[in-house]
Amino acid sequence: MLDTDQLRSFLAIVDTGSFTRAAERVNKTQSAVSMHIKRLEDRLGGKALFAKQGRGVRLTDDGERLIDYARRMLQMEAAALAAVAGTGLAGRLRLGIPDDYAESFLPEILTRFVRRHPLVEMTVICGSSLSLAERMQARDLDLAIVTNGAGIAGAEVVREEPLRWVVGPRATIHHERPLPLALSGPTCAWRLAATAALDGTGVPWRMALVSANYAGIAPVVGAGLAVTVLPPSAIRADHRALRPDEGLPDLPPCRIGLIESPSERSREALALAEEIRSTLASRSGSRDERDLLAGERQPMRIVG
Repeated sequence: MLDTDQLRSFLAIVDTGSFTRAAERVNKTQSAVSMHIKRLEDRLGGKALFAKQGRGVRLTDDGERLIDYARRMLQMEAAALAAVAGTGLAGRLRLGIPDDYAESFLPEILTRFVRRHPLVEMTVICGSSLSLAERMQARDLDLAIVTNGAGIAGAEVVREEPLRWVVGPRATIHHERPLPLALSGPTCAWRLAATAALDGTGVPWRMALVSANYAGIAPVVGAGLAVTVLPPSAIRADHRALRPDEGLPDLPPCRIGLIESPSERSREALALAEEIRSTLASRSGSRDERDLLAGERQPMRIVG
C-alpha cells in the first residue's frame, strides 16, 4: 500500500514548487521530505517522480501520473476521518474575493482546501475590495481576499506583485492619446494608481470602459480597444503586459490582503485562511514576468 504521509509530502512539493516550502507545509525537515520521496519511489517499483533540471527538479511523466491518484487518496482519508472519527472539519464558510483574482487563485485555493476538508460547505461571493471589506464588517463573510488599498483596515498583506499596463496581444492602442482606459469604478485602487501615474507624467487619458467585473473589461482589452492594469498573476494568456520602454509610466506595487474576522473564528475559517496564505505566498503567478512581456509560456520547474 502507498503511505499517505509520503503522498502528502509529494503533493506538498507539487503544490509549493519547492522541497524547502514543502517541508514547512508538512512540518518536517527537508531531509525527511526527501526520504519520503525516495521511499515512495521505491514502493512504486523504483520509478523516479522528479528529475534534475538545472538547479532544481521537474516532475517526470510518472510523477505527473501520480498526482491525481495521490489527491484522491488523501481526499478519501480526510473524508473517512471526518465521517467516522469525527476529527475532520465539517461546517460552512463564506469567502469573498474580487473577480480579478478569482480566475487566478480561486481554483487552486478551493481545490486544495476541499481535498483536505471535503465536508466543509463553501460559498464564494465576488465583489469589489471595498464592498467585501464592508461585508466583513457586517459579518456577512467569514474571510475576504482584497486589494489592500486605501480605506481597507485590518487586511493582512499576503502577497505583493508589480502592477502592469496590459493590452491585447498585438495591440498598439497604448500609443493613442488620450490613452483609452478600461478600468473599474472610481474607488478601485488600481484605477486610482493608473490615473495618478498618468497625471503625474502628463499623459492624457480617457475612460473608454468602466466595469466592476473584469469579465466585461477583458474582451475590450483583448480586442485592442483599451488599456487596463493588472498584477502578473491576473493577466490572461491572450493579453500582454507592456514593457517599461513602451511609453507608459511605472505603477506602484499591488498588495493582496486577507481579512479575517477579529473574533469568532471557527476551525474551518482558520484552516481556509492558512490555505489562502500558503497558496498566495507560494505561487509565482499565473505566468512568469518575462513570459508576460514576451507573450510566451515557460514550463513549470520545481526548485530545491
